[in-house]
Amino acid sequence: MKYYHLHKITLLIVLLIFSGCKSAKNVSNQSSQIENEPKVLFLNYNIKKTAEGKRQITYINKKITNGKIKQNPFEPIENGIQGDLIFTELNKKQKVINQLLIKNPLIKKIEYVDESKHFKTKVIDFDEMQFSIRLQLKNDTKYITISNFAKSEPLIKTQIRQL
Repeated sequence: MKYYHLHKITLLIVLLIFSGCKSAKNVSNQSSQIENEPKVLFLNYNIKKTAEGKRQITYINKKITNGKIKQNPFEPIENGIQGDLIFTELNKKQKVINQLLIKNPLIKKIEYVDESKHFKTKVIDFDEMQFSIRLQLKNDTKYITISNFAKSEPLIKTQIRQL
């Protein structure tokens, strides 16, 4: 009789050990799945013209959420003109992952209908403006830089993830 109870207890202990190992493995799989979910990055900046005629960009905030962007709102860099900005994603070794064109955020084109019911376009040149960037975040992205289109020197560098 003692042997029968000892056998039952041993079997119960073995089952508990295996079930404990199994649930720990599931937790690690769930956390890696969460890390691999697609992320959308929202960045908000302020840009203004300085007294010297240069541009200054100030970081406002960022938000990273789960999700996927359906379409890329950016134009190819080849379509850039004076006044546009280059948005660059960098990895932890400062290597370029991706570059995108941001049309000049200080210039807005407004379409309207005049008194004679004709469409007109008016271009407004602002001295200061807030702008936002929304993009699909890559796993390797650690920094974002924004530069003038004509020059490669960054106007601002933003850290996206901790190293």
